[in-house]
Amino acid sequence: MASLLLLPTPLPSKFKHSPYSPPFSPPHRNAVVFKASVSPSPKRTRRKKQQQQQQQYVGEDDSSSLASLISAASSAEKMLRLVFMEELMVRARNADVSGVSEVIYDMIAAGITPGPRSFHGLIVSNVLNRDEEGAMHALRRELSEGLRPLHETFVALIRLFGSKGCSTRGLEILAAMEKLNFDIRKAWLILVEELVRSNHLEDANKVFLKGAEGGLRATDELYDLLIEEDCKVGDHSNALTIAYEMEAAGRMATTFHFNCLLSVQATCGIPEIAFSTFENMEFGEDYMKPDADTYNWVIQAYTRADSYDRVQDVAELLGMMVEDHRCLQPNVRTYALLVECFTKYCVVREAIRHFRALKHFEGGTKVLHNEGNYGDPLSLYLRALCREGRIVELLEALEAMAKDDLPIPPRAMIVSRKYRTLVSSWIEPLQEEAELGYEIDYVARYIAEGGLTGERKRWVPRRGKTPLDPDAEGFIYSNPMETSFKQRCLEEWKIHHRKLLKTLRNEGPAVLGDISESEYIRVEERLKKLLKVQNKTP
Repeated sequence: MASLLLLPTPLPSKFKHSPYSPPFSPPHRNAVVFKASVSPSPKRTRRKKQQQQQQQYVGEDDSSSLASLISAASSAEKMLRLVFMEELMVRARNADVSGVSEVIYDMIAAGITPGPRSFHGLIVSNVLNRDEEGAMHALRRELSEGLRPLHETFVALIRLFGSKGCSTRGLEILAAMEKLNFDIRKAWLILVEELVRSNHLEDANKVFLKGAEGGLRATDELYDLLIEEDCKVGDHSNALTIAYEMEAAGRMATTFHFNCLLSVQATCGIPEIAFSTFENMEFGEDYMKPDADTYNWVIQAYTRADSYDRVQDVAELLGMMVEDHRCLQPNVRTYALLVECFTKYCVVREAIRHFRALKHFEGGTKVLHNEGNYGDPLSLYLRALCREGRIVELLEALEAMAKDDLPIPPRAMIVSRKYRTLVSSWIEPLQEEAELGYEIDYVARYIAEGGLTGERKRWVPRRGKTPLDPDAEGFIYSNPMETSFKQRCLEEWKIHHRKLLKTLRNEGPAVLGDISESEYIRVEERLKKLLKVQNKTP
């Protein structure tokens, strides 16, 4: 093999020797390398490159045309989906559940897969129809399709469950939102607000406190709403708890919140509780200083307490209010409460003085009347004027009532069906005098008893009976009715039979001894019949 390699090898024409080289020079030892590394023909390589380039251009043309077809198809699908979604949302806003379902079925028939927004429209249509079962069925259907519901979908469900008082389902939706990593604060606020609006205050408090324990912070408006609504229904405990949560969240209680708490404390019958809250406000920061409503609540607490005379406490409060006259001015409710207080504790002169200030307010007598609640303070004031014989002040009060279009209440006893009233009592007596047997000159006796000088007592106790107290709750005077001996016997007989029947029903047949069931029934029916006849007897 070595001898073959040493033989002279003719070179191609391209590599022939130049005229200056020896014609037959022996080859170099490494000539075999040149021989072995000879590349193929350049024409063949150029042709292959051209073919590859042509194939590459054809492939690029095919891919670009395919991409254009796909983009055209996707844009057409987007347009079609947009048309379907517009129609779906129109029907969803109209609460047309069947219409929304039809659109979804049409989308599927057209080859378009419904997405989360399509199911959102279906759920919203059920929510607008207040159909909680339908809304939950639509949500389950969406989840079964493997879709992730929108945040707005959960909020719509929360709003529905809150408005219907379904706090448990609302909490379940909040838990599902938290599992899907949604922000639940807004949904929690909506749930609490809807529960309050739908008068499910107890559930609203529970949901709120659960969220607060979990670290959620409410808005200022929600804190105010819950405290106010709890105080309106007298739920002092929950209102106080929410106030503590509010302060823990960084917002201090203001005069508004203290007044809400005072509105509950003023009606509990223990004015010392209200006064301690008032003192905390008095010596607190500027944002919790007492205002006119604060004084009103404390005055009301003292006025309507049944423990003992509170005039001195009210007078001290009034003095404190006068000291703060630059910041505070009494309103119509302040004067009405003062008239009520001084009337109740028989300080008539002070009651008259404050009533003259009250009558300058439009509708002042209506505020004092208070729809007849708390003993009807207006009627008590009119009766106090009658007892004192203050005709001028009584006319002033009646004129103020006429100005406010307020009729005379029956409890005032100024107008009566029997024509025996507090005004007529200035002349006529309010006691039984039918047994005297002769006519009485009431005017002469009125003068003789000191009626003209104001020394005459207006109310005379009836002989041997409980005095007629005009300030007793529900008291209305009527003429005494003469009772005969026969009528008194009938009344006693009726009472006796009623006691017998009650004993018989309680003890059973054993109380009559050894008798049969039929005899027991006969006795019972007889007693019932006697009572029925006696009730018909005038």
